[in-house]
Amino acid sequence: YDEEFVLVVPPGHPLAGRDDLTADDLSGLPLLLLDEGHCLRDQALDLCRQAEQEVGVMGDTRAASLATIVQCVSGGLGVTLLPEPAVAVELRGTDLQIARFAAPAPGRRIGLAYRASSAKNEGFARLAEIARSAAHVPA
Repeated sequence: YDEEFVLVVPPGHPLAGRDDLTADDLSGLPLLLLDEGHCLRDQALDLCRQAEQEVGVMGDTRAASLATIVQCVSGGLGVTLLPEPAVAVELRGTDLQIARFAAPAPGRRIGLAYRASSAKNEGFARLAEIARSAAHVPA
């Protein structure tokens, strides 16, 4: 399935509530990312590179989880990109706001790969079904 990215911003941020962002809108923003080695970090940086944008990646702030990075945004340290399916959980109980990208929105593809000859094909198919359901993605 595919997940679109959304920009998470503090309340009152000039980009809050927009649904027409482009990669150019990220230019100059203090972007908070997960630690090196996390695929979401790499995907966010790819978005910036594709748009040839210089983004102020906050190098001194380290975050190993989405929950931590959201807390950093709440603390006014910057903004971040989240996969849209994570928004409901990660922003629950906060006053943070989001901005959406214009179509085609940047995002990522989530997949499950396994050998066709695996004896566990039925289990893998069930796992894929659970993942799609958890992400609220139709089969």
